[in-house]
Amino acid sequence: MMRPPLPLDLPFIHRCLELAEGPAAAVSPNPLVGAVITLNNQMVAEGYHQACGSAHAEVNALEEWKAYLQIHQLDGEAAKAATLYISLEPCNHQGRTPPCTDAILASGIGTVVFACTDPHPLVQGRGLQRLLEANLEIRGPVLEKEARWMNRRFETTVHHQRPYIVLKWARTADGYLDQGEQGPGPKISGSLAQKWVHGLRRQQAALLVGARTVLVDDPILDARLAGPPHPRIAVAGDSRPLPMDLQVLRKVPQPLWLPWPSAPYSLAGWHEILLEAGLNSLLVEGGLKTLELFLNEGCWDEIHVLENPTLRFGKGTPAPPEPENPLVQLQLGTDRYRVYLHPGWVPGQNAPDLNYLREHFIPQPSLT
Repeated sequence: MMRPPLPLDLPFIHRCLELAEGPAAAVSPNPLVGAVITLNNQMVAEGYHQACGSAHAEVNALEEWKAYLQIHQLDGEAAKAATLYISLEPCNHQGRTPPCTDAILASGIGTVVFACTDPHPLVQGRGLQRLLEANLEIRGPVLEKEARWMNRRFETTVHHQRPYIVLKWARTADGYLDQGEQGPGPKISGSLAQKWVHGLRRQQAALLVGARTVLVDDPILDARLAGPPHPRIAVAGDSRPLPMDLQVLRKVPQPLWLPWPSAPYSLAGWHEILLEAGLNSLLVEGGLKTLELFLNEGCWDEIHVLENPTLRFGKGTPAPPEPENPLVQLQLGTDRYRVYLHPGWVPGQNAPDLNYLREHFIPQPSLT
């Protein structure tokens, strides 16, 4: 039978969530998942899903568990006394890898504690049900809102059939994105803000810019200051080819092309292309026209704004208007940093409390 969680379950589920977040967008379109195995309330093995198509978190943790049993010469009785903690319900279907329920049952582990159920139609409680039918003790959910928030990209694709959308722009103190006809002008963001943006990039499966931005700014568009995974590059525009000596095309000769929306073609077409490419989240760093496509349709989940409080252009391309009530508002090096969540994210209902949400967007001490 399903049992409620125990106080001792909390730190182990916390560890599952920490493990799960490490690979960032490398798992797209799959969810982020971490797993921990304990014996006598001591953690003895752990694992996480490292990349799409690779072994799942449970399987990786169970491999460590097998090694632990061999080293300490333990038998099946130890397995029965062990507990598997998992940030997401285990799958019970054959995909690129076998069902994780098979591996769990074969291990002989007697108890499974989960953070949240899997919203995907192929799972949706079936994994837990199979374990219950095999007479395992099941406890949960534990930290369910936190686990679902961590997998907000995956949940968005399942529930809304579109990628999770993050908009980002940098603006001057007088409200400009660039100098317009005079070109991009001096770099707006400081070094710490640039490093933070690279961290934001590695969390998203794809990075979108307009063809004009690629031509005028000649950006590199990777996450080199934060490290891999690097986002897949998507370029919005018409079918006219871009010069192959541009920096981004030297690294990515064939970016994902998204035809500019027209009367018969909307953002839904972009969503379809991105999801078919296995990309469950999108960071939009394009110019004003590209940003406005998403803002005008209200199609966004997060907005990140960096403002240089001392730089003024006097004229140029105006930055989009910002929503009200930023979730985060702080100083990031020389820049002011603001984060907005779409009103659809309601803390306490479909998202964790405000303090937990803010922690996800406040730079760590190592950055500052």
